[in-house]
Parts: sequence; C-alpha cells; structure tokens
Amino acid sequence: MRMCKTVPVVLALVLVGCKSSRQQDAAVDSRPKRTVTSTVLPGPGERGSVRPVQAVTGRIIAVRDNLRFVVVDFGAGKMPKLEQKLWAYRLDQKVAELKVSGPYLGTTVAADITAGEAREGDLVREQ
Repeated sequence: MRMCKTVPVVLALVLVGCKSSRQQDAAVDSRPKRTVTSTVLPGPGERGSVRPVQAVTGRIIAVRDNLRFVVVDFGAGKMPKLEQKLWAYRLDQKVAELKVSGPYLGTTVAADITAGEAREGDLVREQ
C-alpha cells in the first residue's frame, strides 16, 4: 500500500523535473530577428539622386587605327543606341570618345573613334 502512494509522488517529481526551461529558451532564440530600415525620401522641391539601373558597359575587342573605328562587345548587358556617344576608359582614365555607328552583330557593335586613342581591352561606358 505504501508503494501505491509512493509511485504517484515519484512519477509527479519525474514529470516536473523533465520539463526544463532550455526548450523554451531555444524556441525564443529560433524566432527570426526583425530589423527595421527606413528610407528618407526627398521632400517637395528637393531632387533625389538618380543612378541608372543598367548602364551601357562593354569592352573593346578590336581596333582599326587607320580607319578610326573599334568593335565593342557588350556581352549580356544593355546595347547602346545608334549614334550614341560612349567613352573608352583605361585604368579609370578617359582615353577616347566613341560614337556608335553600327552594324550590330549579336552582342558586338562598331563605333567610330571621334577623339583620343583606344586599345583592345579598354572599358567602354556611358559618360
């Protein structure tokens, strides 16, 4: 009979002892932390800064100095428009001014050298 009274007490102590706060702490820590970011928009009469999302950029792959034109490859990027002015850069220095003259062939286009000197490998971009 004494055993019948002891078993429920021991069982209650075991059940209470098994419950730990570590599981609750882990559940609290596993929630994603939220961060709040704010953006300040320009007020009325103020102008915000605007950057092009996809600027025209390419590389010179061929140069014909005697005819004053280059062939520019634009890869998977945005292609320039006909008669658009572009600049060639070497080591972040502007070295030539180009004018797109066509023809377009896939991702390449021909451009006339209007000023400066261009070489293969020069970076071509808008202003």
